Amino acid sequence: MHGNDMLESILNRLNNLTIHEVRQVAREVKAHVTSGQKGQIIEAVLSIAKAEVEPAPATNRGAPPKSDKYDEQLVSDIFACREFFTAQKSGGNVHNKTAVYDSAYEALLNSDKEYCGYLDKQEDVYYLYGKERVYVSEVLVERHSLRLGDKICGKGRKKHPADVAGLYEVTSVNGLSTDEAKGRKDFSSLTRIYPEKRVKTYDGTDISLKIIDMFSPVALGQRAFISAPANCGKTSLLKLIAHGICANYEGLAVIILLVGARPEEITDFKNSGVKSELFYTTFDMSDESHLSCATVAFNYAQRLAELNKNVIILADGLYDSLPYEELKKLLFFALSAEEGASLTTIATLPEDATALLKTANMTVTLSPVLASERVFPAIDILKCFSAREEVLLTAEEKEASLKIRSALAGGYPLNQLIKLIKQTDNVYKVAELINNG
Repeated sequence: MHGNDMLESILNRLNNLTIHEVRQVAREVKAHVTSGQKGQIIEAVLSIAKAEVEPAPATNRGAPPKSDKYDEQLVSDIFACREFFTAQKSGGNVHNKTAVYDSAYEALLNSDKEYCGYLDKQEDVYYLYGKERVYVSEVLVERHSLRLGDKICGKGRKKHPADVAGLYEVTSVNGLSTDEAKGRKDFSSLTRIYPEKRVKTYDGTDISLKIIDMFSPVALGQRAFISAPANCGKTSLLKLIAHGICANYEGLAVIILLVGARPEEITDFKNSGVKSELFYTTFDMSDESHLSCATVAFNYAQRLAELNKNVIILADGLYDSLPYEELKKLLFFALSAEEGASLTTIATLPEDATALLKTANMTVTLSPVLASERVFPAIDILKCFSAREEVLLTAEEKEASLKIRSALAGGYPLNQLIKLIKQTDNVYKVAELINNG
């Protein structure tokens, strides 16, 4: 590998860094930095790599770095490149010094790879959010009218084994060709209407879902919450709802979002058989990682809605892991569109999140008393509701719901009611039994 190839690799990698990361690399190689502009800092680093100048003496001038992290492999390659040019200038044998770079570089020639991920942007740099970070140029973004959250597949390559890959071709956008993806609607232009298209969750397996369908029916476009204190079964109920929806409807796009989760919960969702796209972070990750994951998931949901799809996000951990103002912005995206698309959000919340609960048009409330008595499902029926349930329920369902709510309001024990529903597996029969004394 020639010195110019090494320089090109270093230059590409520097260009893909943020200005803060470039500054830190410059500090590590002791570059002569006289400007705060990214391009001139890179030129100073390249001067060190080309052995044009001697490293600058250490100084305490300037603002302290925002981070002490840097790309160690890149710094090592800059010094190796400097050795190459130093040996070349002195007439020495550079072959042995660069043999390791030759083999690695040759192995990667023509080694293009297919990458898929969700378009995200941080510090003015576009990249694919996914298992591997892949940079996307502004040229590609503009050429194909890409939007944040787009699920992009394309071809990318690395100049060097230590490089972050860079995408050079987009082959599909949200499952469509690049031509088909152009001219999409804009999510913000969709007309919001009341949610009126019902989604049944009961799939014949768990009585919890039958209770939800009766007393807090789900509709496309709702901002729905599962509200309860800790250890009442919010996450388990969320998974049951996901199962029921996926079993009953093939055409819905289901997204599972677990933020700040326990690793075993993530494994449980992965092995649950729910047909969905899973976004997650674990509790040991940074606040920035939690927000980035949640934002990408909601952006992706918007992109699907723009394609006239019905999307349901089932989210756990948002309230504990995200800044309140950012959480409100994400929850606001729930909508039923006059144009036919919808974005439904079903999220877990603690019982004291009263301000957010006021924004709901569907709430399932769990009872800590029932949970402590190990009466499951621990659903507090009197505190469950759906807005405009008169549109969502059948006449028979409305009648049964009213009878049961009246009995509970009159003092009928909730724990006995739940046990009776489990025994009979028939909400209508329970309504008649209670009504007849």
